[in-house]
Amino acid sequence: MFDKSAELYDLFYDWKDYRAEAEKVRELVAARNPGARTLLDVACGTGSHLVHLRDWYAIEGLDLDPGLRTVAARRLPEVQLHEADMRDFELGRTFDVVTCLFSSIGYVATTDGLSRAVEAMTSCDVRGRC
Repeated sequence: MFDKSAELYDLFYDWKDYRAEAEKVRELVAARNPGARTLLDVACGTGSHLVHLRDWYAIEGLDLDPGLRTVAARRLPEVQLHEADMRDFELGRTFDVVTCLFSSIGYVATTDGLSRAVEAMTSCDVRGRC
C-alpha cells in the first residue's frame, strides 16, 4: 500500500506525539493488566509507537506492508517484525498486550474484515491463546 511513500510516511505524520500516545497505552495497560511484560503492535507501520513502548515492554511488531516494515527494521533492528495481515495471523505465542494504533484498523475495510482482525488479535491476548 505504501510502496512509493513508506520512506515519507513519518514526514506526513510528524505532528503526531507518538511518545504521549505510548504513555497513554502504558497507563491503560497498567490499569487493566499491571503485570504486562510483552506487547505486540499490530499494523506497526514504521515502528514509531514501538520506539517508545519498548521502554516498558518486550515488543514485537506486525505489518503487511514491506516498505513500512523496512523503515521499522532500520529504526528498531533488535525488534522482531512479522509480515502478516491483521485479519489473519498466527504467531505461535502469546502476548500480554496487543495493540492496533492510529487508524490502522480502518484498512480492514469491511465488518467481516473487522471481525476477523479482532478474532486474530484476541487469539493472542492474555487468555493464553494464539
